Amino acid sequence: MKINFTSFLSIIIISSLLGLLINYINPKGIPFIKEERQLNWAEDSTTSYITNKIIEEDNDQNSGEVFDEAKAITLKQAYSLYSQNVLFIDARDYVEYEIGHIKNAVSLPYLDFDEYKNILDTIPKTIPIVAYCDGKDCDLSILLGDKLFESGFKEVYIFFGGWIDWQMANYPVEDIDD
Repeated sequence: MKINFTSFLSIIIISSLLGLLINYINPKGIPFIKEERQLNWAEDSTTSYITNKIIEEDNDQNSGEVFDEAKAITLKQAYSLYSQNVLFIDARDYVEYEIGHIKNAVSLPYLDFDEYKNILDTIPKTIPIVAYCDGKDCDLSILLGDKLFESGFKEVYIFFGGWIDWQMANYPVEDIDD
């Protein structure tokens, strides 16, 4: 049996176009162009986490910002949360974490999320978490922050400046020399 190249090519083109059309019509179809995640920034008052929690306990009300997604924070807000002993999670791979990371941060590489997921079982869902990676050009912290929020964590921050901004500010780090 001889295969006609023109017929073969026609079948491939028609089936590809049909697949693209069905994907386009389907409300759950895969987008042709990935929409960039628009970061919503946390209010500056969220950096007074401990104060808000004390007020909440006294008033038995929620006086802090309500989270409907992970919120981005600045270097100043990140350091304020760090000073209040909020948990920092490094989204970079373990080798980068070992070379250097924010002091007391926990490694949870986004690309190996399922392998490190057991770490999350030891963390209460109600405590605030700050996810970070290398910096503004790295989106692992955004992806991890979203995944943590989807996993049930109530207060997730994305430190947008990340490891690079933290180092440049000479804030506490742990590195390979320690």
